Amino acid sequence: MPSISATGHRRRLKLPQGNGLLLALLRSRAHRLVSGFVIELRYTGRRTGRAYALPVQYARAGERLVVRPQDVHRSAWWRNFHTPTAVTVRLAGRIRRGTAQLVTVHQPAWEQSRDLYGSRWRRSSEGMTGPLVVISLEPGSPSPEQREARRSAAG
Repeated sequence: MPSISATGHRRRLKLPQGNGLLLALLRSRAHRLVSGFVIELRYTGRRTGRAYALPVQYARAGERLVVRPQDVHRSAWWRNFHTPTAVTVRLAGRIRRGTAQLVTVHQPAWEQSRDLYGSRWRRSSEGMTGPLVVISLEPGSPSPEQREARRSAAG
């Protein structure tokens, strides 16, 4: 849908594409369409100090999320988590705070994190050898699993 600027020239309305489209969906009421497999990850760049937001595929176990950076040779965002870094995530429509930490193949926690990710994403975890980002969420609102367990116990 074109619009007309103050100078009389037509401009095209820019709609979100790619990551922008996914972020817009995650922030909308329709987030349920993708919330089961994508979260919005927000962090501050360690060198630039800029705020970043990107959609990432994740696996979850309780208050722990595991993210596998895609195409680690071309992307660099995951390098911000060599040291524990404060992050926020939009998970199931809610903003949660947490701490993200990079886990590499040579660390003991990598195999456990790989297994968690592989239990959710079998195909994409086959032959996985790269780094993983583990996000520990701060205690907050109960997870869907905890709410269901409470309902079952109450009735």
